[in-house]
Amino acid sequence: MRITLEKSAQAMPQSKTSAFLGRFWRTQDGAMSYIAVTGALVMMVFGGIGIDMIHAELKRNKVQNTLDRAVLAAASMENFLDPEFVVEEYFRAMNMPDALSSVTVDQSLNFKRVTADGHVTMPSNFMSLIGVNNLQAAGHAAAEHGLTKIEISLVLDISGSMGGDKIDQLQTAAKGFVDLMLPDNGSDMVSISVIPYNATVNLGDNVGQYFNLEDVHAYSSCATFGTDDFLATAVSTSTELSRLAHFDPYNSSTSSGTISRPWCATGETSAVIAHSSNATTIKAHIDTLDAGGNTAIDLGMKWGAALLDPAARPAVQALSAAGYVAEDHANRPAEYADYETLKFVVVMTDGQNTTQYDLKSDFKYGMSEAWVDTRGTTSRSDDRYSLRVTDNSGTNNDTYYWLRMAGGYTSSKYQSEPDGPSGASASQLYQMTNAELYSRFSTAAVASQFFYPPYSNGYLPYSDYYDAYYAYGSTVNGSSADTNLSTVCQAARDNGVVVYAIGVEAPTAGLEAMQDCASSTAHYFDVDGEDLNDTFSSIARSLQMLRLTQ
Repeated sequence: MRITLEKSAQAMPQSKTSAFLGRFWRTQDGAMSYIAVTGALVMMVFGGIGIDMIHAELKRNKVQNTLDRAVLAAASMENFLDPEFVVEEYFRAMNMPDALSSVTVDQSLNFKRVTADGHVTMPSNFMSLIGVNNLQAAGHAAAEHGLTKIEISLVLDISGSMGGDKIDQLQTAAKGFVDLMLPDNGSDMVSISVIPYNATVNLGDNVGQYFNLEDVHAYSSCATFGTDDFLATAVSTSTELSRLAHFDPYNSSTSSGTISRPWCATGETSAVIAHSSNATTIKAHIDTLDAGGNTAIDLGMKWGAALLDPAARPAVQALSAAGYVAEDHANRPAEYADYETLKFVVVMTDGQNTTQYDLKSDFKYGMSEAWVDTRGTTSRSDDRYSLRVTDNSGTNNDTYYWLRMAGGYTSSKYQSEPDGPSGASASQLYQMTNAELYSRFSTAAVASQFFYPPYSNGYLPYSDYYDAYYAYGSTVNGSSADTNLSTVCQAARDNGVVVYAIGVEAPTAGLEAMQDCASSTAHYFDVDGEDLNDTFSSIARSLQMLRLTQ
């Protein structure tokens, strides 16, 4: 834009001063154009817009921070004030009571969720120049208390490598976890299942009776699973489960009576506890855990997930009726869609998956060729045994090897009838099932006592002795178990179960398996044994925290 001055056309004598002023008025240097003025105004507007936006963001942060703090406080189960009143008080304390738009409360005896929205309208200072007269600052927050109904499976490694200090450290850590989750020795909101595992998982007499284990024997209660079984968390209480054979692959002793180190423990030895809320009972059971055996993390995780699956509810209801589960927990596990219930697995190991074994079918099912004479007593110390080595047609011309006459070769060791008095009753002298034979003798003892002498004396082929010596075989190797573990961990996570996984001085393969199983890197721990107690305590406290969900 040019600035000009109109002058009279009348001629005037010029002085030096007037000549200078004339040149000043006529010169174009430094003159302001329309573009320059417009640009300056635009810069002023945009600078003002930035100031308005900063002011709006500060206000939005204030609204959001107040919402976050307010809903957390209002959602606490320990806060007995009206949740809406609590949120309103937070906004009044921040001198912006009008900024609170709405408060929604979803509450029951065991659950509280508070949702709130805030909104502020403020006049603009500079943006009005471009037609924006007001700015908006809004926020949204929701919080819920995580201590409503909680179902936890503690999957604890008790394999042989956990011996010594580690089992003591585990017991201390697990009991501390129970105390934190079940203060005052109980809770109507929290239930804990304990799943100890080594090469197997012993359901025990209490829990095992409510699952449909195969009726091949009744000496112990361990189930086996196929690869497809790990695709789902559920274990039906009505569908028949394959029962692991009861046998001792460890001892070479030839003593008879009852095997001392069965592959699956008996009774309540290191057995499963389901949905207990009795801290005293759980801790006492944890104190009895003893280390031994191989490692089957996949089986431990399978049962840990199964006891959180609604398919296990009939078993829990039966356990409740029998007095093993509190009446308040009879309808657990809750449905996965039940937003009032949180489900967690805490699984730990100090090792890695190893080979799992079972008796081969020929030695697991059906009748054996062994006979026993109980001598009419309940004690097994005086029982007499024999093995049928020749099964001829008819009933009186078979050949039996009498074990009690073992020693140097004598023809008297081989008789035409089982070892027992003439005319003995069927209850006193009878043919044993394979299940009973292997409940009395280790696999090595069966091979060395029953089969080797007849083989060496020419009554049995080598193949019979060989088969007896290798009566048990591998069912799952470590690599397959790793795959099974990964599969069932994924199935649990897909159902909303949160998995905490702990490697305790574990080898690389075990640590990788734990990391793969965990819900996230934040749920995975690689720790030393001396840090196990702190790790369990940290997990317990995280389960108790309020969760800011939005």
